[in-house]
Amino acid sequence: MQLLNIQFLLSGLVIGIILFQTLLAAPIVFTSLETGQARIFIRKIFPRIFMVLFFIGILMFIICCFSKPTMFQYYITFITICLPAVCALMVPATNKATDDNNQIRFKFLHSLSVIFTMIVLVVNLIGPFIIK
Repeated sequence: MQLLNIQFLLSGLVIGIILFQTLLAAPIVFTSLETGQARIFIRKIFPRIFMVLFFIGILMFIICCFSKPTMFQYYITFITICLPAVCALMVPATNKATDDNNQIRFKFLHSLSVIFTMIVLVVNLIGPFIIK
């Protein structure tokens, strides 16, 4: 299997993880669990999701080192490494904002993590259509 195909598969994995969490897991958690239980689950799952995305980005980087990547592959790799890492680093501050009932700070940090995650999703979605 060509390394480029493996990178496409990794992008597909990134897409699947983000869509699963966004469209299935989070809505079910918030509609099926009590607030305290949902809080525990969300605080456990999101850091792990961000770290999984980060490590997939690292695998993409390794593939780039052993192949002849396009510049866009480097962009996808860079974004898939950096933005989930930033999101993971923001988790404690987001949790503290929730605990302190600081809605303004929570909304800002949460919105930023959502935007970063959507950027990761979009670049991994369009990557296979741009990279030949």
